[in-house]
Amino acid sequence: MRNMTKWERVEAALQGAEVDRVPISLWKHYHLQDRAPGQLAEVTLALHRQFDTDLIKLTPSGLYPIQDWGATIQFGRDDDFLPLAPQPIISSADEWEALPGLDVQKGALRRELETIHHVAAGLEGSAPFMMTIFSPLCIAYKLCGDKLSGRSLVDHIRQAPRQLHAGLRVIRDVVIAYAAACLEVGASGIFFATQMATHDLMTPEEYEEFGRAYDLPVLDSLAGKSRVTMLHVCGRNLLFDLVADYPVHVINWAACDSGTTLAQARQMTGTPLAAGLCLDLLLHGSEDEVAAQVRDAISQAGPQGFILAPDCVIKGSTPDANLAAARRAVEEIPATP
Repeated sequence: MRNMTKWERVEAALQGAEVDRVPISLWKHYHLQDRAPGQLAEVTLALHRQFDTDLIKLTPSGLYPIQDWGATIQFGRDDDFLPLAPQPIISSADEWEALPGLDVQKGALRRELETIHHVAAGLEGSAPFMMTIFSPLCIAYKLCGDKLSGRSLVDHIRQAPRQLHAGLRVIRDVVIAYAAACLEVGASGIFFATQMATHDLMTPEEYEEFGRAYDLPVLDSLAGKSRVTMLHVCGRNLLFDLVADYPVHVINWAACDSGTTLAQARQMTGTPLAAGLCLDLLLHGSEDEVAAQVRDAISQAGPQGFILAPDCVIKGSTPDANLAAARRAVEEIPATP
């Protein structure tokens, strides 16, 4: 089979068609650069070029969606220190009903649009790239200051559903408008992330009402516009069955330790999968162990309808040698079943 271009390889994977090799995507946070659009674009493109990846994910600060609602951000001193919002924007349930809409062409949202412009200019159409967008419910829990626990938001779900629904409608409309703006400025697609679809935080019925009901309008708005829509389901003990039929091109999650393996996911959905690289193994394992994990992932998922990708954001201190080992492995593994 002839060598494919990056676009051809990724699009074939999204269609479940034959590929010359399994495509690969790698992504990191750059917390020291992500407040400057040009710098974030530069390091994002550098990672892509260093490892010759097929699909790029732009990874801004996880708190960028709430800055324009007034969040004060505490930044760290290295790329592995997550920024924090020490004070919640929403401290009582009644405040949801007063949550204003946002102009997506201003403030922090505008800053990230500038980053997208720089990445698009640097790629010149040579490879697809996705902008990270968070689900409405995920943004709601960030507004509650629940970066780690999610408990305040869950209290609102159970004690003040009417007020929370009012806030989620506002957030949903902002997310829809912002996703459209990202595509208009040059993003090929959207990386749609949720951190709430887990049994650890809520029941399936609660996620249906407060998660899925607001996710689907956003995803529906991308139809025919986003060329690569990747759903990222973060966490463990996932409500995977509730998102397995989402209208996306590909699903990404922590297949190695979330409670849903690649083989199980293959049985649950016909949507292409993106997973296989365990963050802990990339950080602490050997090159041979990384290559073995790649072989196992492709064996479980099959070479068609699959993109080799990390569970979540790769740690900044991960050895380059291990990332290079993953990249070599996709060249060495036959792409035919």
